[in-house]
Amino acid sequence: MKKLSSTTTIRFVFGDARIWRYVLRTLADYLEVVGMKVSPNEGVRIRAMDPSRVMLVDFSIPPNAFEEYVVEKDEILFLNLEGVSKILRRASKSDKLALYSDGSRLSLSLISKGGTQRTFILPLISSSYEEIPELSLEFKVVAKILGPALSAALSILEDVGEVAKFKALKDGLTLMASTELGEVEFMFNTSTGTLIDYQIAEGVEEFANSYSMEYISTLTQLSKFAESATIKLAPEIPCEIDLDMIGGAILKVFIAPRME
Repeated sequence: MKKLSSTTTIRFVFGDARIWRYVLRTLADYLEVVGMKVSPNEGVRIRAMDPSRVMLVDFSIPPNAFEEYVVEKDEILFLNLEGVSKILRRASKSDKLALYSDGSRLSLSLISKGGTQRTFILPLISSSYEEIPELSLEFKVVAKILGPALSAALSILEDVGEVAKFKALKDGLTLMASTELGEVEFMFNTSTGTLIDYQIAEGVEEFANSYSMEYISTLTQLSKFAESATIKLAPEIPCEIDLDMIGGAILKVFIAPRME
């Protein structure tokens, strides 16, 4: 894929600008520029890794999830994350996001429920694009939880300690954080209704992985906008947390465990 050409027209409208606001704000904490793939058939996808290669963010929206979607061919748009984030932090609960490019400039519009449109014009930028290989991980545990329930737990855990521990049990999943003063623990299982679904591979013993709270806490705000969150685990490999966002967007976050 090459950079956007001068003859290409791209326009799409997405129903909730806040999802873009928080996803791009997360990336802006680690990166200056990100490449956004746009495809007539596959939709929009942003796939990026932080410089320390601890966290991989994979954000995608299929064409049918947009209110309007006009893309002539496969292209890559490069976004200055700090600039775009400053615009999107103005997004309110009812705002839609409209993006337009004619190959010479990029415009972002926030469209309110009443139809008021605030448009911001940015220059197109050029950059290099790193194609990140797809990960092939064999998970032993898959736990599905309501997005707001995960957000509520993480909002408390991130105030407690710098390390989050995910412990897979036979009948559920425990999220923990601790300090010298004590420990906070959230237990999720299907019998109490706190897990939508829970699967653990046959013969797998209980295990726990620890993750830096710096990366886990990026999911606190994002999971608020998720109908469900699926946590996938196995001993000593990166976890995968999939968020089925409102409006049809999908966010996958991979975080490598801390080595004790």
